Amino acid sequence: MGIQQSGDRAFSEILGLRDEIGDIQSAIADFEVGKKVNVAIIAGLLGGKTTLINEIEKLNLNRATRITFSGIIRDKEEISLPEDTMRVVLLDNCHFLYTRKPGGFDILYEFLDMISSQDRVFVTTWNLYSWKYLNGAFEIGKYFPVQILIPSLEKEGIRSLILKRYEEGEIIFNNGGESEKEPVIYIIPYPLELASLGRKIIIPVPKINIPYLKRRFLKEEEKGKKKEEETAEYRVFEKIHLESKGNPGVAVKVWELGLHYPHISPEKIGQFSYDIKLEYDEAFILHLILSYQGLKKDEIADMIGSTLRVNETIFRLLNQELIFKLEDDSFRVRPEALRSVIAYLEKLRLVW
Repeated sequence: MGIQQSGDRAFSEILGLRDEIGDIQSAIADFEVGKKVNVAIIAGLLGGKTTLINEIEKLNLNRATRITFSGIIRDKEEISLPEDTMRVVLLDNCHFLYTRKPGGFDILYEFLDMISSQDRVFVTTWNLYSWKYLNGAFEIGKYFPVQILIPSLEKEGIRSLILKRYEEGEIIFNNGGESEKEPVIYIIPYPLELASLGRKIIIPVPKINIPYLKRRFLKEEEKGKKKEEETAEYRVFEKIHLESKGNPGVAVKVWELGLHYPHISPEKIGQFSYDIKLEYDEAFILHLILSYQGLKKDEIADMIGSTLRVNETIFRLLNQELIFKLEDDSFRVRPEALRSVIAYLEKLRLVW
């Protein structure tokens, strides 16, 4: 089956997911000829899971049923399929199918039994860290022969993802720094102390804009033409790629924080590094928020058995600007803090 087009370019092509979509569509096609192969789409927070399953839904509008889980599932009736469910079932956010506590996996068992017994093909999405935990503990991977681990975006993919939201030429890329703002020669005030008069006077002193001259005459290989590496646009996306590690959601957030519409410059792209200081049980709660992508206080309290401790920890995490509160009262890791949070939790072996 071919890839549908969205605008001038296929969305899958922009994100570099053409192969992944092809694998999923092949699994669906195999089901139509009698071979059942369930699919797991796996990625970290803001890694593109929902975006990918949205694209799969578009490609299968007349034969797919979409179900999205928005919080931890506590009743098996919530995973029962409607009577009009089609043969292709798309299930988003399957990391909500368990509770990280003793006895908290009954819903997951029911779910795995359901997808094994139903004459349907299931395309599911999972948080990367929940998937690793569940696969290590329960080997859930054997229920999903096709596993799609969404890759990180390359720099050009990030550029395409961000700029596709704007008209051509709408965003103005600026080279920041002194040379952008000042002429070749300018006057600065210089205080001169006259001992004989016992006072200071201000005299004008000419100053040559050395940075501008160096860039203008020494760095250009051809007159009137800069190398790609010297352009503001190249430097902006180079910094965004380095900061986001190819995570599309983080890349968009870093872009938005640096954008002063319609202007943006490399100097406005922030570098985010957090000095995280937490007790181990606080780090465990942070790990839960990361693994579920978003949790409410009562959901966390149910897993650790202490509402008071949850309130204290949430306050600490908010104070260190590691998480933020969503409109539905759930908490999520800040995109700009994601890299530091993952590195910290990896050191504690809470994620791997």
